Amino acid sequence: MERAAGVVLAGGRSRRIGTDKARLPFGDTTLLRHVVRRVAAACAPVCVVASSSDAYPKLGVPVVTDRVPGRGPLEGLAVGLRHVPTPCAAVVACDLPFVNPALLRGLVTRLGTADAAVPYTDRPQPLCAVYRREVFHLAATLAEEGASLQELLRRLRVRFLGPEALRAWDPDLASFWNVNTPEDYARAVEALAREGQRTRPSPL
Repeated sequence: MERAAGVVLAGGRSRRIGTDKARLPFGDTTLLRHVVRRVAAACAPVCVVASSSDAYPKLGVPVVTDRVPGRGPLEGLAVGLRHVPTPCAAVVACDLPFVNPALLRGLVTRLGTADAAVPYTDRPQPLCAVYRREVFHLAATLAEEGASLQELLRRLRVRFLGPEALRAWDPDLASFWNVNTPEDYARAVEALAREGQRTRPSPL
């Protein structure tokens, strides 16, 4: 399996939730730190892309910044891929609290000669996917043009993986549960608590 870095995108405006979702409390930490931990279980090194270098102090991983704030996730993807030292990287949005390390490792194994390995559930999932590092050239150009992530996928050689393949690594497809609204956040916190109860050792 190729060595893959991890890129966590934390530069979004969080309009629907009304606050910086990356800073939301999540378990014993924040949502961003929680996602970084999950990505780090499958990838090394890991970096975070944010709107400013001092946005998330003492994070424990490098924070790199958008060249031009406000361009959206395509800009973050370009900056993150340019920063990594590995041939490929898993790119994950910070609002995917249940991203499964096994899924990220699985995507790396299925990359082959493609430019990207992208999950396809009911739609493409470009912010929980694996990309070749050199994709940053095209991503940067498209970001400057105001293009979308979907346009990037149209220009690349993409290996799409459907639900049947994805469930081998993530049976419930929980990796794609994102936190966009206060209601999403409340449900995610409850799910995390249930997950903790299931993994807690039974008393003797």
